[in-house]
Amino acid sequence: MALTVFVFGIFFAAVRAVGDKEDAWEATGWPEVIKVPVVLCMQFLEGAAQLLKSGSDGASLTVRLGCLLLLILLFVVLRRSLLMYYAYKPGAVDVKRLVASSPDVEPKIEGLTAYLRKQLSETNLYPPTALPAEAPADNFLDLLGDVDLEPKKLGTSLLRLFSRLRPKIAYTVRGVLRVREQDPRFGVTITVTSYAIRGSRTEEVWGATWDQAVRDSGYWVMAALVPVTRAGTRPPWQEWRGRDLPPKLFAAYQQARELSLDRKFDDALDRYYEALRIDPTNLYLRTQIAGIQEQLWLHLDALETYYGTILLDGQSSAQRNARMGMGSWDPRRIFHRRYRWWRSGLLEARFRYAVVLGVAERTADQWCSAEGGQYPRREHAWMEIRKALAPALASRHWRTLIGLTPPGETQPFSRARGDDAEAWMRRRLEEKERRKEIVQVIFLLACREEMRQLADDYPRLIRLRHPFSRAHAPLTRTALRLNCEAWAPLRLAWANNEAESHSLFFRGLKNSFTWRPSAETLWGRVKKARGWLRMPRKWLSPGWRLWQDSYNAACVYAVGMKGLTEGDEEQLDPFAKLAVEELEDATHADLSGFHPLTRSWLLAEDPDLEELRHTPGFIRFERETYPHATPDRDRPVRPVWPEMTAYDQNLLSGCAAVMEHTWRLRGKELPAEPHSFVEWFSSEAELWRCVHRIAENEGRHWRDREKLLQCVREVADITLLTKCGLPARLPEMDELLDDATWLDVETARSRVEASDREIKNRLSSLEPVVSERLNGSANPQSPITLSAEWLTSVRRNSALPDFVTQAAVQQACKDFQGAWQALRYQVDPDEDGTAMSAAVQRFHDPHERWWRAIAVVRTGAPYSFRRAS
Repeated sequence: MALTVFVFGIFFAAVRAVGDKEDAWEATGWPEVIKVPVVLCMQFLEGAAQLLKSGSDGASLTVRLGCLLLLILLFVVLRRSLLMYYAYKPGAVDVKRLVASSPDVEPKIEGLTAYLRKQLSETNLYPPTALPAEAPADNFLDLLGDVDLEPKKLGTSLLRLFSRLRPKIAYTVRGVLRVREQDPRFGVTITVTSYAIRGSRTEEVWGATWDQAVRDSGYWVMAALVPVTRAGTRPPWQEWRGRDLPPKLFAAYQQARELSLDRKFDDALDRYYEALRIDPTNLYLRTQIAGIQEQLWLHLDALETYYGTILLDGQSSAQRNARMGMGSWDPRRIFHRRYRWWRSGLLEARFRYAVVLGVAERTADQWCSAEGGQYPRREHAWMEIRKALAPALASRHWRTLIGLTPPGETQPFSRARGDDAEAWMRRRLEEKERRKEIVQVIFLLACREEMRQLADDYPRLIRLRHPFSRAHAPLTRTALRLNCEAWAPLRLAWANNEAESHSLFFRGLKNSFTWRPSAETLWGRVKKARGWLRMPRKWLSPGWRLWQDSYNAACVYAVGMKGLTEGDEEQLDPFAKLAVEELEDATHADLSGFHPLTRSWLLAEDPDLEELRHTPGFIRFERETYPHATPDRDRPVRPVWPEMTAYDQNLLSGCAAVMEHTWRLRGKELPAEPHSFVEWFSSEAELWRCVHRIAENEGRHWRDREKLLQCVREVADITLLTKCGLPARLPEMDELLDDATWLDVETARSRVEASDREIKNRLSSLEPVVSERLNGSANPQSPITLSAEWLTSVRRNSALPDFVTQAAVQQACKDFQGAWQALRYQVDPDEDGTAMSAAVQRFHDPHERWWRAIAVVRTGAPYSFRRAS
């Protein structure tokens, strides 16, 4: 682009010099600022006229040829710049019709080509274009084509030439469909051609099906384009700019993003972790994982994920600790060359880390959960997190105890006693009998300090450069001040009040709030945090206002309602009125059609708004902003638990339906090879172990749910999975209330809560039925045990006549089909709660006497068995 500007400057100067020989164009009385560029332009036009004028009145032939050469050079350079620009943008990608390597594949070409184009369009890098598109000219002489350089027609010719300068397409994608004998059988030889660099890349992609091969080909194409286009400058691909982006990384991220939008969070987490294994230092992948963990109310897991993310700041532990001890205006905070505080995404990750610490009633509750309780696998995972985080949090946040005399201490901590403060905090976080009230205060002290540190590190120049720019990111200067000066101190005052009510005093705690503040006090603090932006905000149009500022102010007012009951209308109304006004301003701040505040987060998930959601003002706001068929329902305080319970039911029911149908098909496929029986029964045992883990932990551990999905995918057809609704999505609370409202509007919430309790009871009764051990001894009726015994019997009796083996396995298919059908009934509150225990009682004996009976019935004489040594 710089070369284009330089050549254009030379051409402009040359043509102007030709025009400068004529009488100067006068602009008397004009301001100098306007006069100079106008005179230059008129001189340029006068020179162009001299070049086009024929005869002795025009410019000399030498001058004309020189200017023509400069014009051609300008076109060449401009054409090259436009090609590079459209390759970077990127411009339109021309996906050619796929080519078949054999006649058998010809009927699938149109559908697979459309599928490939759809794959590329969903990545937001493949802009719409009219196909087939015209390929750019290979060189500048081809570009000239029928352009007539005769002076009389030069104007028309130049316009035609200018229209051809703009490239129609930037890249071309071609593919050849191939088939081979070995697995995976279906492949695509895909080629991407760039017209800017005059090069191409080719790759062979193979899959088990045509759809999988074409889908992976699309991912490969995008992985090839992202590092060389503008998309490589955006998250999460900045670190891959100009490098080879692994197609598996791009595919995992793209799939995880789509699954997350569909609320299929288990599969989304699995794909995000797969991407993180390939790119472990990608902080955007980490923040996406932590965001899903927050939606699943795994706040302790999210805290660990955010903590690992904020360590990607380019500092060593010693440098980071030294920075934490610096003052607010210490110049080393800004000029520390190794600290990447300008790195996009790092400040947002630190902000979310502080917010998770601030939601102490949830994070501290999970931190203080008893080991070996109701959900052993989930609590074991939390125990491992505590072991890793306790020393790290104490090392990072011990300075928050300076000047305080916490419970159990007689003297306040000072900087000289830093080691004692760190040891006290670590001991309180690690001790077996953890007090939730103390942990809450520790977390909120850390939250307040993190917000202060973040305010000190926030790059002020970003907002000074664009003071009125739109911002859809989760962090603005005003929002940060609101959290630092109002939200975090308010929550700390609440936690300290909770600790004092249990005689756990943190003496010497200096805070800007005392519990409970009035609505007027909060309003004054919010106004102060907004500063000079408060008045101009009323003058700004909605398109220029920032929704984050109003939303964070609403959270401050809503937190002020904590502890108030629904009967305290006189105390609730002032807070609710201010909060609803701010929410209305937040939702109306952006009228572009993109709404940054999702319905589920605002109406059910954000912990700050728990008390606000039951007020009449918020219900009116909901009806106006989020129209719904059956609004005004009273939602549970913790909506994620009924959502998770309903998700567990859908997951188990869907998997049971898939396996029931699979065993029915297996029975119809008999006779089959003996090695198939071994695969059937070995995978069956693993499936029932997954069911047992979900029943044991009531589905609270996402790894157990994802493992069950993976095991079902390995044995079932993908079309059957889709038919049975797998993978299941996490339902929203309003969806559950809609179903309950169909029966009775007044009892919708109680019905949801009753269904939640009933499904949990069903899972509790399911656990001993499928467990391998019962009351300390082996459970012979467990499906896990029965699967293992059938596997042993098939291996031991492989020498039996084929009809005996087939008949025995035929009966086993019916037994396991009935077991999976019973599991569907077991997890359905409207069906028989004893269906599973009755089904395992009907299982036939997989031992040798069953095989002997079949032999007697089929042959009329006993068959001689010999045990394998």
